Amino acid sequence: MESIRFIHAADLHLGSPLSVAAGAPSLLKKQFENSIYAAVHKMINNAIQFKVDFIILAGDLFDQENRSIKSQLFLKQQLELLKPHGISVYIVHGNHDPLAENYAPVEWPDNVEVFSTVPEMKVFYKNNKPAAHLYGCSYREREMPTNIAKAYNKQHGAPFHIGILHGQEKTVADADNYAPFSLKDLVEKEMDYWALGHIHTRQNLSPHICYPGNIQARHRKEQGEKGYLLVDLKKDELDISFQAVSNVVFENLEISINGKETFDHLTNTLIKQIKQVSLEYAEGLWLEIELTGSGRLSEHLESEINVEEWKEAINEIGALEDPFFYIYRIKNKTIPAEVTDQIKDGEHFLGDTHQAANFYRSNPDMLQREWEELLHHPSAKKFMSENTASNMEVIIEEAERTIWNKWGRGVSN
Repeated sequence: MESIRFIHAADLHLGSPLSVAAGAPSLLKKQFENSIYAAVHKMINNAIQFKVDFIILAGDLFDQENRSIKSQLFLKQQLELLKPHGISVYIVHGNHDPLAENYAPVEWPDNVEVFSTVPEMKVFYKNNKPAAHLYGCSYREREMPTNIAKAYNKQHGAPFHIGILHGQEKTVADADNYAPFSLKDLVEKEMDYWALGHIHTRQNLSPHICYPGNIQARHRKEQGEKGYLLVDLKKDELDISFQAVSNVVFENLEISINGKETFDHLTNTLIKQIKQVSLEYAEGLWLEIELTGSGRLSEHLESEINVEEWKEAINEIGALEDPFFYIYRIKNKTIPAEVTDQIKDGEHFLGDTHQAANFYRSNPDMLQREWEELLHHPSAKKFMSENTASNMEVIIEEAERTIWNKWGRGVSN
């Protein structure tokens, strides 16, 4: 039996707005804005280098229904590079780029197969023989509440069978609108491989049912290196390897000020920790730094001017590194030493505050109910945010720190 090799990618989101780059220097901003295009170009070059048989793009190639002409022409040009090498491309469209929307059309090259809005099967030929049957279905509208995977019918006549699905498990929040399925549904189809899309975090639901994640992070919540999956299928053998192609990587680092008396000491510790972040391909690291702990530096870090000056100084160092690093946000969660001493004193008001905070951490539903009441209180609601209510831990932490910093320093009585 012949083997096949293919790339499984999803969620390119070409044309996606990248708001996190707004405050960055112009050179870094431009690099980040071009990062998705650079990642796609790298993947296409890899496809040729690795001599793959085909590429699967499992939905959300573009970021919006009315996809831009620029993004479409770019992707068409990239896929045309594969033609001389005999590499085919199989596409399903997802909830961000459904087929029914009104967009300026661009014609795909003839090495590209696009699945329609009803489940269908396409045949991949190798050496003039059917080598794989691929099953897929594109979104017609932004939502697909149907468990479309159940309608995929395996057809005999090829050694390998691959399902392509843009959707998520029924157990995941808000799954109802995105081709909801159960793992059992997919396993029962007896496919050799399931190429999934929609979830931006790389994960395997089983050894042969995989999400590659998105190809390039677009904001701080999409951390770590991004890329695609390189899949080798042989009889009774499956080999999957992750290939990083993201130009820019987002990471969060936590740095404690404990035992650090000066800003140069804190700077050296931070840079040392940044250099420990391993990057396979990326040219740059975009960082959110969370400062924790207690000590004399805490009082100086309360000054936004001090924090901003320190961030600018570190970013000047980062611009000269290879790969470069850029700190776009610093979150100060440090506590002055005198406040820490008062918190440790269980008899002190600040100790009581700490105990109360831990109680609500253990009972978030109780805090949620009280928060809901405040949202409808005629005087309090103007100070409240419904968005914040989704994260009780943030509310607890900010309240606790406000009391610590105000009361512990004698600002309040």
